[in-house]
Amino acid sequence: MPADRTIPVAAEPGDIFFADGGRHLVVPCRDSHIRTFETATGKLLQDIERKGATVVASNRFVDRGEKKEVRMWDLTAERQMQVLYNLPTGRTVLSPDGKYLAVSNTAERQVRVVDVAAASQKHALADGIGGTAEMIFSPNGELLVSANYDNDIRVWKTRSGELVSKIEDMTGAMFAGEFTPDGKHLVMAGLDEIIYIRDTQSMRVVRKIQGHGETISALAISPDGRTIVTGGFDVRTTRNPVKVVLWDFSSGNVLRKLDAPHRVVSLAFSPDSKWLAMTAGEKEIALWSVAR
Repeated sequence: MPADRTIPVAAEPGDIFFADGGRHLVVPCRDSHIRTFETATGKLLQDIERKGATVVASNRFVDRGEKKEVRMWDLTAERQMQVLYNLPTGRTVLSPDGKYLAVSNTAERQVRVVDVAAASQKHALADGIGGTAEMIFSPNGELLVSANYDNDIRVWKTRSGELVSKIEDMTGAMFAGEFTPDGKHLVMAGLDEIIYIRDTQSMRVVRKIQGHGETISALAISPDGRTIVTGGFDVRTTRNPVKVVLWDFSSGNVLRKLDAPHRVVSLAFSPDSKWLAMTAGEKEIALWSVAR
């Protein structure tokens, strides 16, 4: 099923974020611009050129200076908020409460956790071989999860740095993951085409959902917790068309199947769970109405 609406973008967008209560869409693009669009009209509202910048939240981004400096910016006001030191390049995520920044560097084989307010490193956590495929914080920021290309998943307590779980029985790397909004479950998917739903307390698998039929590259959970969406890619080439599948969280049943032109890069639900946004290797944002 083609998108209900598309928003043209001057360059291929990567990750996608809803901002300002769903009124705006923020996308970092391959031409080193960060663009903000009005969701309802597709109007371009802001266009910031930042070479090497990484968007870490709908209203914040980081860019890198000399000597491993990382500068955190307020995207809305274009105001520098913080300078963080001694951080390498790598996958970068911000905790939902904005208190912690985590950076994973393949060469170091570790995840550095920084206390943003103090602008100082809190932990250097030993990580897996081959780099991080996915890294996420829990909704309350108390847990940090790193899924690696060595097929292992590590879970730490953010404040203490304690490794509380190391999952070593995966059959492939997990490329996408998200906690449910209530924080009770961790949902991950990747190379083996299976959606794993884990209990956050024990990290045991409580349910598996199968049937996407492709390696899963992107995943999102609706803010109301009722829907999971997965986006795939063809392992032969990222340029082949693939599927986007919406699943009922409780039953695991398929709700809808949508079309994507290429490997799905990013998926996001609007805060009211009524719209799904996607980027997938084209110079556009795809939008579907998915109200239930």
